[in-house]
Amino acid sequence: MSNPRHKGDTKTFDELSYSEQAKSITAQINVIQSAVSAHIRRAKEENREIEKTKIKCVSQLSRLMNRVLSRM
Repeated sequence: MSNPRHKGDTKTFDELSYSEQAKSITAQINVIQSAVSAHIRRAKEENREIEKTKIKCVSQLSRLMNRVLSRM
């Protein structure tokens, strides 16, 4: 069973092991994916331009990818 961390009992990202960092990155990517999906669903519910919303989300993700790649 995992040992969950709470408030004061946390590590910075740099303090995580290689494996823990990989799991954290995956979790953050999953959160972004869920957020984008929710945003697109909300756009549909509010009868907004779906394609425009999708293009904007892809553009945001592309900028993120470019920032990550430029810092490698």
